[in-house]
Amino acid sequence: MKKLILYSIVISFLILGCINCAHTSNPNRYYINSQTGNDSNAGISINAPWKSLKRLEDITFQPGDSILFAKNSVFQGGITFKSSGNSENPIVISNYGEGLLPSFSNPDQNKLNGNVFQISGSHIVIDGLSFLNCADANSKNGKSVLEVGAIFTQTGADYITIKNCEFADCPIGVNITGQYSLITSNTFKDCNRFLSTPNWGPLGIVIGNAYNEISYNTCSNYVNIGGAYGADGGFIELDDRYFGAKIHDVKIHHNKSFDNMGFLEIETNVDGDNIDVYYNLSDDYQQFIFYWGGNNSKIENNTVIRTKPSLNGAVNTVFTMRKENFTVKNNIFVVANGVQVLVTAPYDVGNYDQVIHENNLYFSADGSTDDPCGKPLGTGEMIADPLFKDIDKGDYRLSSESPAVDGGVFLGYGSDLNNVVLEKDQIPDLGAYEKKN
Repeated sequence: MKKLILYSIVISFLILGCINCAHTSNPNRYYINSQTGNDSNAGISINAPWKSLKRLEDITFQPGDSILFAKNSVFQGGITFKSSGNSENPIVISNYGEGLLPSFSNPDQNKLNGNVFQISGSHIVIDGLSFLNCADANSKNGKSVLEVGAIFTQTGADYITIKNCEFADCPIGVNITGQYSLITSNTFKDCNRFLSTPNWGPLGIVIGNAYNEISYNTCSNYVNIGGAYGADGGFIELDDRYFGAKIHDVKIHHNKSFDNMGFLEIETNVDGDNIDVYYNLSDDYQQFIFYWGGNNSKIENNTVIRTKPSLNGAVNTVFTMRKENFTVKNNIFVVANGVQVLVTAPYDVGNYDQVIHENNLYFSADGSTDDPCGKPLGTGEMIADPLFKDIDKGDYRLSSESPAVDGGVFLGYGSDLNNVVLEKDQIPDLGAYEKKN
């Protein structure tokens, strides 16, 4: 009898194991089509798709499942998404068919704070969706301002990947308060509204926790003119004041930023280390990086163009560094209008004397200052025209005659902004673009 019971237990475990294996190898696919779907359908075939977002809240999705939206579909409103995948089998939210990316909008800040996807699960991939005209936070304050976002991940929602998506006119595009998330190969553009009047302009990406990565994105025209500062907004902001998390170990690399108020702002409450910024292009109106907070960070192999006029009285600068242990290497800084890279003005508080700056190139594009660096040059540094291929047309690759060619030191990176491979131990060029032979 004991043998029979033991045998039955073993068989039961084997059956359960096979069920789990079967699910992993044959995950479900769910289809949603706003034009041809019906919410009474099963939703598990292209020929019988759901119609709306509502059905997504009725299902507990399993690791490996896919939720696929038909191209040319249009959806309004938002949902909470609580299901989780796992490290080997994430839940994938993506698209199918031909045509324009499926588009999503939630302009109602009273519905999920304007979120389209409010995510509390982990191990989720969002790939190839479009988000348009989502809500601002103008009737909100405090913590609720930082709960806005077309995609908002709650604290504890970890390992979220957002890629190949488009965000247009969203006062916050992506808002991450979990850890170990990747925001890559997305486009953010054209938001000129306040996030919150009168102090806060629009933001492409907001990060509120540790171990996150922002890479290979493009952001343009995120700026609002007016308000307390004359103009405000930008590509990326790091702020951990409300959600019980601490920002550190954030990697920001291989991004392009054009015509935004600034590239990166790190709020004063952030006290973490290793907020590293490398191989980015910034051609914006105000700052490259405001390090109001953050310590022990590296700024390496960036191309920074600060030649645009100040907007509506707003400051025109490159850095603010208020804490300690910053390393600035292998960058190109092109400035105008008397701007200097490593200076205290226009702010009274700065910590530039402790900045390690080496192998950078500084250039005053309009000749308005003989010292665009602002501090005595460090090892391997120069003041010189970088001789871009065509600065007037925004082509910041290096010409063959550029003094930035072979001007850097090897820092261990694998590729430049255009994915040109950097051979191990080779001498890199300065800036974000490696000159091909």
